[in-house]
Parts: sequence; structure tokens; C-alpha cells
Amino acid sequence: MSVVSTEGLEKSYGAHAVLTDVTLQLAWGDRAALVGANGAGKTTLLEILAGRLSPDSGRVALARGARVGYLTQDPELPSGLSVHEAALEAFTELGAMEAELARLGERLEAGEGDAELLVTYGELQTRFEHAGGWDRTHVAEATLQGLGLPPALWEVPVPKLSGGQRVRLSLCRLLLSAPDLLLCDEPTNHLDEDGVRWLEARLARWQGALLLVSHDRLFLDRVATRILELDTGRVESYAGNYTDYARQRAERQSRAEGERARVLAEAQKLQAFVDRYRAGNLSRQAKSRQHRLDRLREAPPPAGPSGPANLHVHLEPRGATGREVLAVEDLCKSYGSLRLFGPWEATVRRGERVGIVGGNGVGKTTLLRILAGEETPDAGGVWWGHGVEVSWLRQDMAGLDDAATVLENVLEAQDEMGAGEARATLARYGFRGDTVFRRAGELSGGERNRLLLCLLALERGNVLLCDEPTNHLDIPGREALEEALSAFPGTLFLVSHDRYLLARLCTRIWWLHDGTVEDIPLGWEAYQLRRAESEAPPEQAAPPGRGREEKPRGQERARQQSERRRAVRQSELEERIAELEERLGELGKKLGEGGLYRDGADAAAAVRAYQAAKDELDGLYVDWERIAATPPEQDSTTAGRS
Repeated sequence: MSVVSTEGLEKSYGAHAVLTDVTLQLAWGDRAALVGANGAGKTTLLEILAGRLSPDSGRVALARGARVGYLTQDPELPSGLSVHEAALEAFTELGAMEAELARLGERLEAGEGDAELLVTYGELQTRFEHAGGWDRTHVAEATLQGLGLPPALWEVPVPKLSGGQRVRLSLCRLLLSAPDLLLCDEPTNHLDEDGVRWLEARLARWQGALLLVSHDRLFLDRVATRILELDTGRVESYAGNYTDYARQRAERQSRAEGERARVLAEAQKLQAFVDRYRAGNLSRQAKSRQHRLDRLREAPPPAGPSGPANLHVHLEPRGATGREVLAVEDLCKSYGSLRLFGPWEATVRRGERVGIVGGNGVGKTTLLRILAGEETPDAGGVWWGHGVEVSWLRQDMAGLDDAATVLENVLEAQDEMGAGEARATLARYGFRGDTVFRRAGELSGGERNRLLLCLLALERGNVLLCDEPTNHLDIPGREALEEALSAFPGTLFLVSHDRYLLARLCTRIWWLHDGTVEDIPLGWEAYQLRRAESEAPPEQAAPPGRGREEKPRGQERARQQSERRRAVRQSELEERIAELEERLGELGKKLGEGGLYRDGADAAAAVRAYQAAKDELDGLYVDWERIAATPPEQDSTTAGRS
């Protein structure tokens, strides 16, 4: 059964047709991704499905009673609430039910109840329980933390949040409201790697219909079971995840190109026959072939998917470096009491591709700025090797003259280049015709990034420092940049949230965490294994890696004892929580039985028993979360006082 279906959707802006005869269906359990170049109409289609925009023609049909949730890239949030209150507001219906239960319970406790009131209370209690009413605070807080909004932010007023925090809170509210149709426009924006992994796990269990737009190809691999490609106004459906789609799309492109080549060859053969035998003994056969030729021209072979975006990056260094490209010695950097990293040492050789990863705020961009000479470390230093020429692509997209045109920016950077050569170069980055005369300050984020990539290529450095180079690029643009970086013969230092890019390119990972830089050879897969190892319970963790100091034996023994105590206490709590949840289920069923309410005393006793079990369960949840959130070291120091 479909949650939503469309038939013949059309939408144009002036003479530009964005959607052309779009027909699709999303059923319960469908997890579809909408892909296409920037400007293809992805957000327009989401807006139509969300009911925020009307199509020029066609229709959208929602299942009866289906609720739609829509995450925009610029969400609106209530201004008079804290973060915690705004998250709980997603449970509006459950809140109203709980308030009504409290009102009815007070009447029952006061002895005002009759059989009808008891029946009403029992039915409402059952509905509330089955909807997860008692657990909603726990679920909301777990969702906030999973999306990178820790308890320290819960009492912060919503207007005080940063743009990224607002997007994460909006996503939290949307997930908690559990709509039947979930529409997400770039849900991984502003999430660090941990947040993206948490969201992947959450969406992989989504019970309704899901349609999302994302440029994160690994995210699409792990979440999507179907890809909808929006290309030249039409939607083409592909089964499977992004990798499946890329393979099927390439096969379709190859078949289309083969068919076009076959038709072209046949047309050329027919035309040659017609030209040669138009008059003479074979004129009748020539006329017949002319008819066949006309039919071929009237009905050309089906077109395959359109080609990649207008981005053709070519990174060719001016010269080669020596074998040793970079030496890092005793490097340290802190901001106040916050230590980012150090002391730390490393050596990088020619041709290595170093991915720099870690959570938000751990110092990845700071490290690149130190490598670029734009920031001074607290101690130690970095030394570049012989012949090194560094080119630096900044995340903040600095480096453009916003008052100058696109063409002028290139001519200012390369004063030996003529206007014709500059325009030919810009065309490879999607700037054609009059677009080269637009001022840089008027460009979109994606256009600024393409212009900066053009300037980066013209510098011809043999060492690239790239901070989020795929920001604002659509998937075809990311693939084009990926191909260019893969072919680059120099040395690369890459900060990126694009895990697909990191996995393909990087031969080495610098993982910034806990005030250190952990140097992991062999690339992304080795880093993933190291992360999994570090997150395993202590008894399963491998010995400390090279360069990491082991704790004194006494400290380590105390930590292990603390961990065992924590594990025992958590196990006890979980056992009691399971018992109470089972008990609440039994009491809930009892309260839903009509026969209970023939005896007012029995009914009131059952209500009191349910409430007592519920109060104890709430307290146990608080205890469990406190223990889970307490660091082992802190727990070991306080254990003797309890």
C-alpha cells in the first residue's frame, strides 16, 4: 500500500521546466533517495510532496490519515522553549493524553469515579502506554544525544543555538514525531561522523516511507534501498543503494551510447546508398532507404542519463617534491584549557594521501592552518621538504575578490593568461557565456566552490591542503573532483565529512580525538577497525597502540574494578527495568479489561499499582542514564564514598 503517490507532476519556472510528467510511488518501508545535479528540481519535488508548493499540473495522493514530516535546510523552531522542551514538544499528542490521565486519576483518587469513568481511564491508559508515552522523555534525550546535542545544551533557549544546532534539533523533533512520510533535505549537514552513524542506524529502521536528498554517498549506501534519479525533469527509479545505482546507471549509459552509435552507423550507411543511387537503376531501392533514413531521424534512440556536471577538474603540479614532504616534530596546540593535540610527531612522504578526521571542534581545520603557516603552534613545528609548493583550499571559501567578476578573479590570479584562455578554462568548471561576468559575491556556494577549484588548479601546487572540498557540490560534481584528486600525482592532506571520498582516496588517516592525533596507516578501513576496537568494552579492547602511554598498573586496576562495578550495577538496573516494563504491560492489559471496572475498589487499586510501578521505572531510567554518562575515572574516585 502506498503512503504517497504522484501522477503526471509538472512544474516550470518561466520557460524552464523543472519537473516533467513525474510519476512515482512510495510504500510503507520504502527508503528512497532522490539524486540529481544541483538545480535539477530535487527540493522542488520535496516541497510539492510536503504540500508547501503546488504543481502546475498533476496530482499528489497521500494515504488516508498519513502524516508528513519535512526537514528543510533552514528549519523553523519555536522561540520560547529550551532545547529539551522543544524536543518533548514533538510528543504533543502524548502530552495531551498524559494531562488527561492525570485529571482523570485525580478524580478517581478523590472518589468521584464511576464505572464509566474507570472504563475511560483504562482505555486511555492502554492507548498511552502502547504509544510509548512513559518512555518519551528517555527517547527524546537519547535522540538529542545521538544527534550531537548533549545535556549541557538542553536548557539553552532555542534562539541561542547556532545554525547547525538548530538543524540538528529540527531533525530530532522530526524523528520523534514519527511521521508516516519523512522527507529530508540534506539531513547529514552539520553532523559529525558519530552523528551520521547514529542517524544511519535510526533511519535504517524507519517503518514509514522515507525520501531523502543527500550528497553523502556512503550515507545513501547504508540507508537507501531505492534511488530516484531526477534528470532533465523526469524521475528514473533504480533498485538498491547508491553503489547499485551507480553501476546500473553506467550500464544504462553504455547501452544508450552503443545504441546511438549503431543508429548513427546505419544512418551513415543509408545516406551513402541514397547519395550514390538516387538516380539510375537502383533509384527505387534508394527511395526505400530514404524512407528508412527519415524514420531513423524522426525517432532517435532513447537517450541515456545525462552526463556529469559541468565540472572537469585537472590538477597538474608544476614540479615534483623531494621524497620527504613534511616533518612534524613535538607539535602542540591548545585553546585555553582545551588541548587539541600534542606533543605529536609524524613524517609524510611524497604521494601519500592523508585524511584528517575527528568530531566537530577537535582541531582539524586548526591543524591545516598550522600546516599552511596561517596559525602558530604552542610548541614544536612543521617543516616542509625540498621543492614543496603548497596550495590551500579553505572551508570558508576565502580567497575570492567578491567585487570582481568570475573572469577577473582568474585574470588577477594568472596575469600571464589571456581572456580567451581564461574563458576556456572557466568553461571546464561550468562557467560559460555571460556567467563569467557575474561578480564573485553574487555566486551560490556551489559556484564559489567551483571557482575556487579552478584557481586551485591554476596554482599547480604539488601539495594540496583541502578543507571540506566537496561542500556545496552535487554528486556529479563530487565524482568529478574525486577523479581529479585520485589522478593527482602529488601529496594530499584532506579534511572531509565525505566518507565515500575518504575511503576511496586516503592511504593514511590522522584521527584527532581526546587531545591526541592517532596516526593510522592503510587508510579508511584500518581507521574503521581502530574505531570499533576503541569503542569495544575494556576487556575486549586491544593493547594500546604505538606511541600511547599505558596507565600505571594501580590506576588501570582501579579503572577495571570501576568498570566491573558499573557493569554489575547497570546489569542490576536493566534486570529490574525489564521486570517493571513487563509488570506495566500486565497492568496495562488489566486496565484495558472492561470487567475490572465493575468493582471500583479493584480498579482504583490497579491504577495505584500502575502509577507506583511507573514512578519506580522513571527513577531507574534516571539512575541508568547517570551511570552510563559517568566517566570510568570519575566513577572510580567516587565509588568509595557511596
